[in-house]
Amino acid sequence: MKRILLLLALFATFHLPLRAQFVHYGAQVGGGVSFVTDDLLTSSPIFAVGVGGYADYMFTEWKNPWSENIYLRTGLNINRRGTNFSQDLTHMESMRRGYYHNWYAQIPVIAGFRWEIPTLPAGNFINVFIGPSFNVGLFGRRWDRQVTMKMPQESFNYDTYITGTKDDRASFKHIRRLDASVIFGVGYQWHNITVDIYMDHGFVPLMKRADVLAPYDVAQGKTEETMTEQEIKDRNAYTGTNQAFLIAIGYQLPINR
Repeated sequence: MKRILLLLALFATFHLPLRAQFVHYGAQVGGGVSFVTDDLLTSSPIFAVGVGGYADYMFTEWKNPWSENIYLRTGLNINRRGTNFSQDLTHMESMRRGYYHNWYAQIPVIAGFRWEIPTLPAGNFINVFIGPSFNVGLFGRRWDRQVTMKMPQESFNYDTYITGTKDDRASFKHIRRLDASVIFGVGYQWHNITVDIYMDHGFVPLMKRADVLAPYDVAQGKTEETMTEQEIKDRNAYTGTNQAFLIAIGYQLPINR
């Protein structure tokens, strides 16, 4: 499903005529929730932030009745992403808690469809949009604490803000710095004011963890037809990817030509 969404976003973005011109520029600020999906850790959201500027291209020279409705948008955003996580191992009497608060620079390439509402006065628009984005981690904070009652080893009893080093508290010392995602959503515009609701769906697992079941699957001959034994050994047990839902308010101005 993720691959299909990404392919659709790339198709919608790049399968358009190249003859275009700048028509609008603007800025947005938004907030919402961000979390990381993973099968091994229970996660809960943190507050997501998105702020940035953009420029719109429109295909005014395209000989098509929808030429003034389709636009291409790119810009630069600064985003806050991350998650709270927890893990309770009752048989070990162990409890783990923590969070990731990460800041990214994001370059989106969005294809959108903008439509003026005919039943309302001039200057009322709705739009839908989709497209890929490329994200680079700037900085972040990590907290990871585990307490295990009957096991005194440091690997089961630690706190990155007490027993850890500076690197233990730096997010991007432990997770991947590069990420790719797809953005899709809907928006409303009243004259120069915009309101967008969108999802930022990440594709890249944030870290690499060995799959403990891989040796068992190889020993039992449970290789899939499309996978070699080495590919099964290299499976990533961590499935966590960035996810965010945001509401953004912005201000847009035309570019004078």
